[in-house]
Amino acid sequence: MAFTYVLTTNRGKVRFLIPDNDSDNYDLEDAEVDYFLSQRGNNVKAAAVDACKWLARKYSKIADFSEGGLSYKASGRAEVFAKRAAELEKESQGSYSTVTLTREDGYSEEASDSEYESRTVYIKV
Repeated sequence: MAFTYVLTTNRGKVRFLIPDNDSDNYDLEDAEVDYFLSQRGNNVKAAAVDACKWLARKYSKIADFSEGGLSYKASGRAEVFAKRAAELEKESQGSYSTVTLTREDGYSEEASDSEYESRTVYIKV
């Protein structure tokens, strides 16, 4: 089981936003955080939203119980993560993200080495 928290990395930023930054009591493995990042194109806030939603579902399946004067309310944890997901979604509405686009058509430089170079176009006059 791996846990790292370095705030200069995307993984650390996701952990910070959730929050899931206590090395003695963490909810997500590094690989799980990395999965959410890969699914969202390394968009930290979107990955944090997905992680919070997943954790809310995870804890909603666990029953609350009391034993010997101690009680555990997983439903409370589920509510906290669901609320945090909603907060992060609201914050990210209207924000900007970057996407790398590759253009390949008859006018781009990449087209000189592609299938477009050998095409013949017929125009009816």
